[in-house]
Amino acid sequence: MTGVRAARAVLAAVVTAVALAGCGGGDAPPEAGGDRAAVRADVVAAVEAGGAGRPRVVPAPQPEAQTCTVVVLLETRDVPQGDAGTRMAAVLTGRGWKQREHSREGGDQRVFTRDGWRLDLGSARWPHDRLLELVADGQRPEGDTFTGVIAFARHDGCPAPAPG
Repeated sequence: MTGVRAARAVLAAVVTAVALAGCGGGDAPPEAGGDRAAVRADVVAAVEAGGAGRPRVVPAPQPEAQTCTVVVLLETRDVPQGDAGTRMAAVLTGRGWKQREHSREGGDQRVFTRDGWRLDLGSARWPHDRLLELVADGQRPEGDTFTGVIAFARHDGCPAPAPG
């Protein structure tokens, strides 16, 4: 029985790794799928470090882009304030991301890059239609506005549109 349990554990780990990496299909750059799991882990850890709750990973609206994007939402009652953006940035820079831009206009907006990936990270209140280009149908929060954190990572060459 020990061998069967070990085989099941290995199979479960492989299935999980494949699901997290988003392997297969689409016109995504082939190297994007392999490091997507690491990008996803970085983004989730950063958004959690903001201290406003548990983020959720949602699919991009374009099926062909789902292997080369990571979309993370954290809906909050109020726009995260104080040093939440600084804490999120510290997690990312500690994991090798380079901060390229930072703006406090309309919230806390930052852009990071690493190994062919660009991450747009923002804490603000956005019109609901802002989510249409970033989040697949059925995954978008209800209402006229979205308040909280949006993180959108996209690999270079990915067919997903960059956030506008």
